[in-house]
Amino acid sequence: MAGDRILGEDRLRGVLDLFERLRERPPRRHGDRLRPLLLLLGPKAGTSPVAKMFGTRCKNEKAPYSHIAEEHPPADVPGVLRQAKRELSQPGGHRPGEPALRFPLLDMALWLNDLRDIRLAGDEHRPPSGATAAERENHQLVRKVTHPPIVDDENARRRELNRVIRRRGRDLLGDLETGPRGRPATFLGFLEQIAPIGVAIVALVSAGTAATLDLAYAVLAAVVGLVFVTLQIVARTRGWYGVRRFGWFLRQPYLADDPPGFLGFALGVFDPRPVEDAEHREKLDLLLIAAFLEDLRRNYHRDVRRAAWARVRYPVLIFEHLPPGHAGVRFLELLARVRRDGRDRRGRPAVDPLVVTAGADPAEPADPSDPSGGRLVDRIAAAFRLDLGGDDPADAPGARELWDRHREEEARVNALGARRVLRVDVTRDSGVNLPPVRPARRRPRFAHPALPWIAMVAIAASSVTVVSVVAVRYCSAFQIRRTSSGECIGITDGGFKFGEVSEGENNDNRLSPVLARLERQNRAVARSGKPHATIVYLGPVTADPAIKNRQLDLLAGAQGELLGLTMAQAEFNNASPYLRLRVLVANAGARFQHARQVAEQVRDLALRDRSIVAVVGFEQSRVETQDAIKVLSKATLPMVGTANSYNETGRLDRGAGFSPYYFRLAPPNTRLAEHAAYWARTGRVGGRPARTVDVISSADPHDLYSRDLAESFTRAFTRAPGGGKVLARRYENPGDLDRTVHELCEHPPDLFYYAGRSDEFRSFANVLQHTCPSGQAVLADDEIAKYVADNAPELGRVATFRLYYMPLAAHEAWTDTWVGDRRNVFFNSYPGAVASMFGAAPSRDRTPSEVRAAVSYDAASMIAYLANQVFTEQAAAPTAGGVFAALDDPGKGPLWQGASGVLQFTGRAQGHQVTGKPVLLATVRPDGAVEVTEVCGRLVASGQKSGHCPPAATAPPPASPS
Repeated sequence: MAGDRILGEDRLRGVLDLFERLRERPPRRHGDRLRPLLLLLGPKAGTSPVAKMFGTRCKNEKAPYSHIAEEHPPADVPGVLRQAKRELSQPGGHRPGEPALRFPLLDMALWLNDLRDIRLAGDEHRPPSGATAAERENHQLVRKVTHPPIVDDENARRRELNRVIRRRGRDLLGDLETGPRGRPATFLGFLEQIAPIGVAIVALVSAGTAATLDLAYAVLAAVVGLVFVTLQIVARTRGWYGVRRFGWFLRQPYLADDPPGFLGFALGVFDPRPVEDAEHREKLDLLLIAAFLEDLRRNYHRDVRRAAWARVRYPVLIFEHLPPGHAGVRFLELLARVRRDGRDRRGRPAVDPLVVTAGADPAEPADPSDPSGGRLVDRIAAAFRLDLGGDDPADAPGARELWDRHREEEARVNALGARRVLRVDVTRDSGVNLPPVRPARRRPRFAHPALPWIAMVAIAASSVTVVSVVAVRYCSAFQIRRTSSGECIGITDGGFKFGEVSEGENNDNRLSPVLARLERQNRAVARSGKPHATIVYLGPVTADPAIKNRQLDLLAGAQGELLGLTMAQAEFNNASPYLRLRVLVANAGARFQHARQVAEQVRDLALRDRSIVAVVGFEQSRVETQDAIKVLSKATLPMVGTANSYNETGRLDRGAGFSPYYFRLAPPNTRLAEHAAYWARTGRVGGRPARTVDVISSADPHDLYSRDLAESFTRAFTRAPGGGKVLARRYENPGDLDRTVHELCEHPPDLFYYAGRSDEFRSFANVLQHTCPSGQAVLADDEIAKYVADNAPELGRVATFRLYYMPLAAHEAWTDTWVGDRRNVFFNSYPGAVASMFGAAPSRDRTPSEVRAAVSYDAASMIAYLANQVFTEQAAAPTAGGVFAALDDPGKGPLWQGASGVLQFTGRAQGHQVTGKPVLLATVRPDGAVEVTEVCGRLVASGQKSGHCPPAATAPPPASPS
């Protein structure tokens, strides 16, 4: 008969196709679905081959499965679970590079069940002869906690049991039944889960932090992230962490009679009732099955673990054949109950990934002793049947509950499925040849075991690259960035020593001592706890990286201005009882190339730090300086220029006039040129009146000072009565300057007027010395005061020419010749300040410019004085607005006496010039000393002697409303 034939594999393609569809895990968009029971109907000779085919297909794919044969069946439900756990987690149940299924909850439940069985067996029960180490340890634990002295001490019993539970919690990822794997295995198991993601996140955070903030914060983020990952790994190797996962038991309706924590639950299972009843045994079996299903859910839950996404086959539990009385029958009945009653954390029916197939003979009775009691297959099907309740009408009060019951039943149907059992008669053959079994879903490519590590390495390498680039771009963690040319620009409180990083200097860096002094004084301000006002110095604090010879760096100007700031800060803080002065240094780079960028940094900092009341510096008249002034003007920050003499400095866009926030200490080029032309025509320069002058200036389009000064001098010299002749020559680089001077020396003029930059003055002086005849006179502006500071002795010894220049300030002007017995406090303190920072006899090429120190001292002292005035009047910390108001309208109080002269500003219409600002003429004597030969303007308020001054070059008009 057809029903008695055993079908071959070619005739079982339909069954195999169904089996593949059952164990195929759908993608995330479809969601995990609970699979129905596949019940194979037929005699053992028919169902066993099919079950073996199922197992072979799983084995060939290295998919998790457990095959429970009829021979040597498990004795009870724990035996079924023990075999299923062992076979599902074996190495052949997963692909290479993927972790095996782990069952920590079931391990703990089985362990407690074993302890319970040992306790029930009594004291005479000893471990069998072939017992494993774990079994012997269990017997030893039971004897230890049930015999004196521990048995009489409840706390001691709890401590001993808690110690073992914590150890098993520590070894949560191991196979606890065959012995703990220990911390190394736990560490490696956790590492597989979290290391790629943790390292990748740390790398991304570090790279992002480095790109958006700075390198120090990037390193801090990396250290914090790696420490956090390390602490997580270490924590997971501790028992208390593993025990936290066992809190799941307390939320189950089986045996958990509100125990005080998991230890109390474990003691409740460990201490059996005097008589073991069937109901209690059933609850324990239900708990074991629930733990088994929960472990499977966690293994397949699609979270951050790659392994859960890589598992595209559900685990399969194959019962080859179930005769009456087989433990598998009881397992299936309890499995159906757990699935019906199970709820997740949100109260919804829980879905597990387990697929179960079972073979059963439809002729087998459910109970052999009672053949009329029904068939076994019907008993199994009845256990899985979904009972949704009857259609009996509800009474009026109960009507309000019908909707909730309907929604609950609907959720159960959605989770469990309308059909819970699929029956297939494997003995029947329709004679139809079916096509091959449809291919099952393949593992997603992104879930490949190597992919997280490849991604981690790629992200980490990218992060290292970003951080390395940032490390090159940043010089320091405090707003200091490295430019493409190698300069370090940005803002510091003195903690970063400009010049050391970029030039490889340490103790020899000429700016380090003064920056160190600023840092100490700023820290003292912070420690005082008193309110303070902050001044930001914006200037070229680094030399051009292209200059390799340190003798040519010409940082005497920046060195002097920083020295003047430290002197003003120390003087004010020592004298003021309440308010303190803080100074920040903002390096705009050589030639102010990065002035706009750094000005934006200052603006952003001023928005966060309201103590910033003014910005001083701006010593070079360049296009970039103008841009910086515009940026800071929009931020309404008062600015005081020290040595910037360009006529249009501070002028905003066309038609907008001068910036109301910019105040200049240096006389404009027009005033300087008028004095220079007068002294040249009257013989105050060179000892004889000049009739021909060669004017040399820079052709750099970004240099506003040089061209403006040359044109102003040319106008002043040629338009005077009986004016002379001017030959203007411009140079683009030092090489052009050498050729220009060589050509001019073939027919030397009466006077060389140098309107170029101090950077090129060495080339000019060298060619002039060796090309022109002796007796030449050279006149220059304050720009070369930086060069004089480093090279005065050499200039004095030159026999070919004599240098005259017009410094903005000089202690040589504070003599009896010009001011009588008056002396200025700055010049009295200056030698001591230099000695305290640079030694009693600093080398000439490391001496700060006294001229620039004087003007920066004046700027800082005046701002500090006004800030203190605002603080006193308003009884509140001074602000930029308050200082600006005092600058713009100083009132009728006394004039501010500075080292560079009397300071009182005109109105905005004149660009906030200093009324009657002194103009000095100095020369370098043969002994290298500087001598001031002329003084015009107001050096002191009264009692001053005036030199030979141009009659038409009067002081600027008094301030007018603007």
